[in-house]
Amino acid sequence: MLGPDGQPLEVVPVEKTGEDAWAGVARVDRGSSAQFDWTSAATLVAGDLAALLVFAAAGRANHGEGGGAEVISTALPFILGWFATAPLLGGFGAEARKQGVQPAALTAAKCWAVGIPTGLLLRGLLRGYVPPVPFIAVSMAVNGVLLVGWRSALAAATKPAEPDTVKTRRDRRGNPFEFLELLMSLTKRW
Repeated sequence: MLGPDGQPLEVVPVEKTGEDAWAGVARVDRGSSAQFDWTSAATLVAGDLAALLVFAAAGRANHGEGGGAEVISTALPFILGWFATAPLLGGFGAEARKQGVQPAALTAAKCWAVGIPTGLLLRGLLRGYVPPVPFIAVSMAVNGVLLVGWRSALAAATKPAEPDTVKTRRDRRGNPFEFLELLMSLTKRW
């Protein structure tokens, strides 16, 4: 493609131009930086904790063992494994929170695939022996259903966040300082 003077036009991605490349001409609307939603993250933490405690309570009840503090001690390695790995795998990020059911389920499954084996490993280290294979299988299956299931249900019940695009933001009202900044950038060009 040729410019008005017959010279070829060069396309430069905005990411490579730097901030001052557009001074005096225009500013690139980079959108608003999405802030971390602490309320959604707290909901996920509480639900995950509840799911892991339900798993431990159901397991202890199935074996005729007591509840209370024993449930917490049974769930503790899984809680530690889950909360040590899930944040590193995006378990509380945007995809886990308000992007729809499929991204939430995939994120939960990714965290489950690492977090629960980590919990099993911690349990084995704390108890001094490798858990039996049936316990490993049941732990993986039940926690998978509980964690992925509850997060998928939450995502289905939660309205997905609108994407932050120019079209969804529409026109933004400026303030007097932005207007003065625009005028100053135009005068810099002269």
